[in-house]
Amino acid sequence: MRGRARGAVAIAALALASCAAAVSPATREAFGALRVSASECRAPGPETVTPDAMGADLDVLARVLARGYAGYTTVGDEARWAGVFDELREAVGDAPRSAEAFRDLLAERLRFADDNHLGFWIRGADGARRWRAAGAHQQAALSEARFVHEEGAWRDEEGRALGACAEHLVAAWQDGALTHRLVALAATPPATLACDAPDDAPRAFALRPIARTRDLGPAFEREDAELPWLRVRTLGMAQRAALDRFVASAAEVREAPVVVLDLRGNGGGSDRFLLAWFSHLTSQPLRYFDTLRVSSDVELQGALTFWSCEAEAAAGDDAGAAWVRARVAQAERALETAMRERGPFVDRIEGTYTEPGRAPAPFRGRLILLVDRGCGSACETAVLLARQLEGALVVGENTEGTMKVGELRHYRLPATGVWVAAGRRAHADPALGTFPEGRGYLPDVWLDGTSTERDVIALARCLTTPPCPAALDAARATRRRRPRSRSPRH
Repeated sequence: MRGRARGAVAIAALALASCAAAVSPATREAFGALRVSASECRAPGPETVTPDAMGADLDVLARVLARGYAGYTTVGDEARWAGVFDELREAVGDAPRSAEAFRDLLAERLRFADDNHLGFWIRGADGARRWRAAGAHQQAALSEARFVHEEGAWRDEEGRALGACAEHLVAAWQDGALTHRLVALAATPPATLACDAPDDAPRAFALRPIARTRDLGPAFEREDAELPWLRVRTLGMAQRAALDRFVASAAEVREAPVVVLDLRGNGGGSDRFLLAWFSHLTSQPLRYFDTLRVSSDVELQGALTFWSCEAEAAAGDDAGAAWVRARVAQAERALETAMRERGPFVDRIEGTYTEPGRAPAPFRGRLILLVDRGCGSACETAVLLARQLEGALVVGENTEGTMKVGELRHYRLPATGVWVAAGRRAHADPALGTFPEGRGYLPDVWLDGTSTERDVIALARCLTTPPCPAALDAARATRRRRPRSRSPRH
């Protein structure tokens, strides 16, 4: 019996050796050229890069994007990308430049992709990451002036008709009541909004950026003063134990009249926790984004680099650290298996998904989803899911707008040391047919950030005191009004 076992092991070893010999040098190169060891994740790059180094890395970047970036086929065609890289090669010129300048060149010339996840960074001598994205967030600024609809027109507090600027009006909560204010969205918000009036001289309304306070705290915490208030500051897998407690809270709060889910400043991570939380809040099915996923020899190397660097930098709970280590091992196995069984490949797979509701009944309460400009990437899935609940109200400000192409993979351009982040999954809101990158999701009711906690408590009281909820529900029904995102006259 032992002899037969030893014989089987020997045969298996010969089979593995045969498979290893069958992998050609070209295939090994295709599956190994982009690998980065964990020890190099925070290593500083060169301060100056040569034209030859930049040219070589442009060839690497072109391969990374063509074979590992899900946005490659959705933001442009082959001719568009080829033209952009021709322009980049010409722009490199024949003189050395700093690695930071090369990073900026890449971010600026690829801005046509309008993708806040697509980005580039360098490591300084201190190991700090210096990042530039190929996109920008549209900041919001609100007017102090308030408006009401009277006699067929929107009028200010002096009774003057607003005129052309009515398209910039949004519902806002101020001083314990629902009102309407002007909003402008731009990478750099203007200080005033010029408005043409039908029977009056043009006027300029002063605008003020929405205030923001940073609140550093635990990944998840729950307060139960007047109502359940769930604060989730990250969706990072390194905080898995805390986020599992968040998921469990859905069953505990679903019978409350009003629940606050506070996602301010949540830069994302894995939206599986949001899917799980919402599915335990209600029995109704919830539609996820329509997706386009790319898988390839390039993407698998980017996955291994991403998870290896995550494991190197992990500072979370034991469950999260173990999960990240498991992802590293999984990425290693996937890369090795594909190299031996497939060789170089690119798959692009479209998909749809509906998360089943796991609660015993539909959610009958009211959900206040609190978001701000810091709610980005996976965090923005919460808005997609919340807006499928009859009792949900999204409040705060527009989200970051960083979800069009997600599920990041990381690469390092070998000659210049510039790092690249590129998403392998494109997302489209089924109701919109796209994702509002840069602008993000607009709230149903805007808050100016000056007294957010007080405003949310007042909103919660309103939602349980008829006839007050009717005005909020009307604001929710018109949430798809889209203020102009181009810079207004000022």
